[in-house]
Amino acid sequence: MADRTNTYYAAEGAIHGYSSQLMVGNGASPETFEAIAGVVSITPGEMSTADIKRTHLRSPDAHEEHMAGLRDSGAFTVEGIWLPTEQSQSNAGGGSGSFTSGGLVALWRGRATHNFKIVLPDATEWPFRGYISKFQPGSISGDDKVNFTAAFQPTEAYDADLP
Repeated sequence: MADRTNTYYAAEGAIHGYSSQLMVGNGASPETFEAIAGVVSITPGEMSTADIKRTHLRSPDAHEEHMAGLRDSGAFTVEGIWLPTEQSQSNAGGGSGSFTSGGLVALWRGRATHNFKIVLPDATEWPFRGYISKFQPGSISGDDKVNFTAAFQPTEAYDADLP
């Protein structure tokens, strides 16, 4: 990669989110993935590092001393159009793949850990292992469609091969 210091440059590698997918693995070998229907937006969780204070009574310049602690990955938040009878969202599920035994609601109820991946329009994949920590249908009114919000909590560090 070129050194970008003190240069002006176009953001040639920018992508948009249109056609991205959130996929759920079926746990088989080889594993196959199926997309959750109706997804409107995916917001990755915060990637943070804990701060460990190592200050003592003789810290230089009377200043707090810090060091990096454990890293953590916050939940991905997904918003979508609620389709309660669609196999990828329903409690009943259907089909022959990832949602045979149930969709989002069943996955939330089961509390099991699964393989997931976000697939971006440029074919970049963001794999993670986790569970559904939240599923919430949205406001039900006569003026708009009913949406849902779900949270996917990673259970371990992301794959080191991320771009």
